[in-house]
Amino acid sequence: MELDDLKQAWKEQNKQSSQNQNIMELIHQKSRGPVASLKEAFKKQVRFFICLMVAMIATQIRNLDNTAALIFIGTYILFCIGVALFFYQNYRITSELEGMDGNVKSSLERYVTVLQQRLKWQQIGARIVMLIFILLLEVVPFFLHGRILDKWHSLSPVIRFTAYAAFLAIQYFVGRSVEKQKFGQYLIYLKELTAELK
Repeated sequence: MELDDLKQAWKEQNKQSSQNQNIMELIHQKSRGPVASLKEAFKKQVRFFICLMVAMIATQIRNLDNTAALIFIGTYILFCIGVALFFYQNYRITSELEGMDGNVKSSLERYVTVLQQRLKWQQIGARIVMLIFILLLEVVPFFLHGRILDKWHSLSPVIRFTAYAAFLAIQYFVGRSVEKQKFGQYLIYLKELTAELK
């Protein structure tokens, strides 16, 4: 009886080891695997926000003598740097996932949970930044004047706040869709792989 139990335990261990190996091979696929796709998406986001920051500096450098424009440009640059660093950290976490060792299931669960949590923070952070920019648009003109800000404030408050609400709604739905397409599908796939492990 003990010999049968030992054989059964050995078969299950070999099966689990083989399953872990197959999943690790899938994860380590350099071009098509879910981790490679996540890494590439995070890398593209870092590049995108760096390019956005450089473009803003290049196009607005002549407005640096205008204090109101300087406040907006400075805030925008800080935003781009913060987001680029955030995505770079996600890229590093994904690189660690690619090179993980030890218990496959617990490592996968931990990395997937961390990345999902960070993507939630990203969505919350994006909304907070939008609210900060709206606040700046509404408050700065009371202290500093700029041609564009004066034109914006000459509009009815109903029009302005409707535009803000529409912008926030678009950001919410588009942000969720982009997140799901670029990141969510791979994290869901990794989560399903984790569920298959014993």
